[in-house]
Amino acid sequence: MDHMTTNSSLPSLIEPHPLKAETIDSFRVNGWTMVRSLASAEEVGAYRVLIKASTDEFAKSYKPLEERDTYGKAFIQHINLWERDEEIRNFSLSKRFAKVAADLMGVESVRMYHDQALFKEPKGGRTPYHQDQQYWPLDGVKAVTLWMPLVNVAAEMGTLDFANESQKLGYLGPLAISDESDNRLDNLILENAFVVENAGAMRAGDATFHDGWTIHGAPGNASQSVTREVMTIIYIDASAVITEPDSPFRVNDLAAWLPGLKPGDVAASRLNPVLYP
Repeated sequence: MDHMTTNSSLPSLIEPHPLKAETIDSFRVNGWTMVRSLASAEEVGAYRVLIKASTDEFAKSYKPLEERDTYGKAFIQHINLWERDEEIRNFSLSKRFAKVAADLMGVESVRMYHDQALFKEPKGGRTPYHQDQQYWPLDGVKAVTLWMPLVNVAAEMGTLDFANESQKLGYLGPLAISDESDNRLDNLILENAFVVENAGAMRAGDATFHDGWTIHGAPGNASQSVTREVMTIIYIDASAVITEPDSPFRVNDLAAWLPGLKPGDVAASRLNPVLYP
């Protein structure tokens, strides 16, 4: 598929956001980087209304916070908003954001894998350490996740912790986001003497980008009243080829995000449009 457009009067998010060389270098060395003001407060604010309304409605299906497991306490996870809502589509399929992802990965073209809102409620729990790409049947594929707050967030509200240079370890095997993954990967961080760096306070429209293999997590939301509202978008190299799933997680992801495709196919289902160029 080519880049998709709508007739929405919302901000287009097409204009490029040039990166400094040190931003690209930081990503390639540490496995993550910060891009300040990738979107303006006005641009984010226009989409926040829509994303929040959709996510708040979805959140009604969740049990009370105290009745959830560790994963459930970490955040409300609302996936594939771009396909559910015609107006949110402009945000998730932003050419501006996609070009940054392509530049960081050093590839000519990128596709959508999927988007998701991650809302960490007041008093919400820690997000255990994990690797994003361990869920995806995409070994050997360049992938990156954009993580953008829709509101100003302090570090104590749960901005991400990254284990610098941990992406160099590659795939560490299937390990669901859980207390087990937190303990195992925390030990691995100590064994390898990786420096853990927190993204710190972020303004609405700032964004971190992290490699699919970078070990990361987040503290709980210490706020008593403010939700950490975040939108994420996952990008993959447009030439990515699907690999044989080696876990139930990857079998599920193949069916959900790469429908109708099989190992050996280019990851180019109807859910994986080319976003840049």
